[in-house]
Amino acid sequence: MARTSPEAWYWSYDIKPEDIDSVLMPGVRLVRLSSYRKGTSPRLAALMYREPGPARRHVLDLSAAAAAELVQKSGERPVSITADPGEGEPRFSLVLETGPGPATSLHFDLDDAAARALLDDQHGLADLAVYAAGGARRFAVIREERAGSSWLFTGVAAHDLDAKLLERGAALVRVRAYTEGGRQLFAAVAERGQPTGWSWYAGIDADAVARNLEVNSAFPVDLEAVRDDRGLRFNVVMYRGA
Repeated sequence: MARTSPEAWYWSYDIKPEDIDSVLMPGVRLVRLSSYRKGTSPRLAALMYREPGPARRHVLDLSAAAAAELVQKSGERPVSITADPGEGEPRFSLVLETGPGPATSLHFDLDDAAARALLDDQHGLADLAVYAAGGARRFAVIREERAGSSWLFTGVAAHDLDAKLLERGAALVRVRAYTEGGRQLFAAVAERGQPTGWSWYAGIDADAVARNLEVNSAFPVDLEAVRDDRGLRFNVVMYRGA
């Protein structure tokens, strides 16, 4: 997780899966992909940094079993995961990294307790996706070797999440929205020791994302695209540039 701003950053959305390579400029690394639907058609939003680091690639539209097998056989580290919100068998897209870096592992079909149990003093969650399987809410997570305190909050409304972060002196790392019982709820990963200049926004349109990044002199560290009855909306976590 970046603590200081990259050399440059970019974000894009309404990307057809077959066009994802067209938004990746030389020297730019994928930070996150977010899957959503435009009608019945799959679309992606992407967050990218211009920064040095190990090589990355993306793989799209895999089953959980295929994703786990790919990571095991390739030896690549998963750094981002997103779930397609379409019906049927859950499908996942990954950003993978090669070269030196912290050890990571990929986990699927977790309930709240099982996802939370992966956290300890030596491990955090690099990314998570929320999806439905068998009529129940499930999590797919990327566990990463990382010292320090971190938390996974689930089933919380926005004001409750703010209160939990304030109570622990923590800042958001990842935030995912879902609907349960007719309510908008969030699953979120937070860490202690993050920069003090940070903000998060839920359910805002693309213009509001750009406006808040400019007003806060910030760069995005997490981006999720979701479609609701208002159209395409974004959940974004941003840190003030150093």
